[in-house]
Amino acid sequence: MSFMKKMNLKMAAVLPLAVVLVGCGRVTIDPNDYLEVEFEGMDSIATADYSIDYEKMVTDNLKAFDIKSKKDEKAIEKAARKLEKYLGGELDNTRKLSNGDTITFEWNDDKVERLEKKYNIKLKISDKTIEVKDLEVPKEFDPFEYLDIEYSGVGDNSVMSLKVDGDLPVNLGFDADKKYGVKNGDKVTVTFGPSYYDEDDIMDACFKKGYKPTQIKKEIKVEGVPSYVEKIDDIEKASYDRMEKYALDSFNELADKWTDKTLVDVSFEGVDMYIPKETGYFTPHNIVCYVYKVTAKNPEAAKEEEKKEEATEAEKTTAAEEATTRAEEKKEEATTTAADDKKKEEAATTTKSEDKEKTTEAKKDDKKSDKKDDNTFTYYYYTLFENVITPDNGKGSDFSGITIEVPDSNVFFGDIYGEGFKKGNVIFDGFETLDKLRDYFKENYEGAKFETNIKK
Repeated sequence: MSFMKKMNLKMAAVLPLAVVLVGCGRVTIDPNDYLEVEFEGMDSIATADYSIDYEKMVTDNLKAFDIKSKKDEKAIEKAARKLEKYLGGELDNTRKLSNGDTITFEWNDDKVERLEKKYNIKLKISDKTIEVKDLEVPKEFDPFEYLDIEYSGVGDNSVMSLKVDGDLPVNLGFDADKKYGVKNGDKVTVTFGPSYYDEDDIMDACFKKGYKPTQIKKEIKVEGVPSYVEKIDDIEKASYDRMEKYALDSFNELADKWTDKTLVDVSFEGVDMYIPKETGYFTPHNIVCYVYKVTAKNPEAAKEEEKKEEATEAEKTTAAEEATTRAEEKKEEATTTAADDKKKEEAATTTKSEDKEKTTEAKKDDKKSDKKDDNTFTYYYYTLFENVITPDNGKGSDFSGITIEVPDSNVFFGDIYGEGFKKGNVIFDGFETLDKLRDYFKENYEGAKFETNIKK
C-alpha cells in the first residue's frame, strides 16, 4: 500500500461510517459500502468473486458529483465510468476456499486524487477483510476403495486391468501411468479420473455431485502378475506336485496299454530345467522336464530264451538215456556175482542219474533266473512342461498356456526315429541313460541355461 493510501486510512479512522462532509462541502465516501464479495462452490474448493456498484456510489451522492436528479442517467453513467476507471482493486485469494478462511479486497488508490479533484468527494480507502462461511460441506469418499486391480497375460505380455465397483459415488474412471508389461515389484501410480483431467477438474466434477475425494493419486506395488519361472525354486510346491502327479498318472495309463512289454517299476527322479538364450514364437520361455526311471521287461524275448534252453536240455537228457541203456546191456553178460555187483552198480547209477537230473534242473532254473534279469532293465522317460508360470492357478489336469510333451518314436524301414530305442524286437519310448536324455535336450536348445535337482 502506498504512503498516500496509509495516510488516507489514518484519516478515515477518525471519521464515522456514514457519509461525512469534509472541508469545502466535500462528501466522504467509503467504497467498501459498495463492494460485494460472493462465494461459489463447496467447502475447500469454493471460489470468490467481487463486484463494485459504481452507479449506486454516484446516485447516493448526486450533489457531490454535480448531478441534479436520478433521472439524469447519462450524467450518472458517465460519473460511474470515471469511478470505475480510477478506483478499483482485487481479492488476494479467489480459489480453493474453505469455511473459516479470510480473504482481503485490496483497493488501488494510486489514481484516487484525480477523482477527488474532479468531484466534490473524499474517498475513504481501506482494504476490506471478509470471512468465508456458510459453504456447503461435501461428503468425503476414498475412490480407491471402489477399485480392484487384476492382471492378465504373462511376463512382458501382462496387462493391468482397473475394475471399478458400480457403487463408486462419482465414477470418473481410473488411469495408470503403466498398464502393459508390468512385473511383480513395479511401482505404478494410479489416478482417479481420466488422464486429460487435472486435479481441479476432478475436484470440480466431484463437488458438483456433493462429494470430495480424499485422494486422487495412489502408488500401487504390482503383485501377483503371472511370470515364467526361471529357476526350479520359482515353481510353487502345489504346482510342482501337480505336474509330478499328472506326469506319473499319464505314464501309468500308457503302461497299462502295453502289449509287448511289462512294467516292473517307475520312480520319479527329479526335474531338469532349461532356459533358452532367446525366446520367440517358436521357442518356449522355459522347459521343465520331469524325469522318471522306468524298470520294464520284455516277455517275448524271455519266452524265446526259455524255448532255446528247453530244447538244449532235452537233447542232453536223450543222450544220457542212450548211454545208460548201452551200459545195462553189457552188464547183463556178466556173471551172477557180477550181476549182484551190477545191481549195486545200477542202484548207484540210478542215484547218480537222479542227482544229475536234479543238478540239471537246478542249473536250468538258475539260468532262467539269469535270463529274467537279462530281460529286465531300466531306462529314462520324461514328461515335458513348456512355459511354466507362477503363480499357477490351474487345477487337476488343466495347464492353461502350458505345452506338454512326452517321448515319441516311430520305425521307418527298420530304423528308429525320435526319442526311442529298441530292445530285442520291442521299441521303448525314452532313453537308455540319463545322459542320453540330457544330450537330446541340449542339442535341441543349444546354449540354454541348465539346472537340475536330480542327484546321481
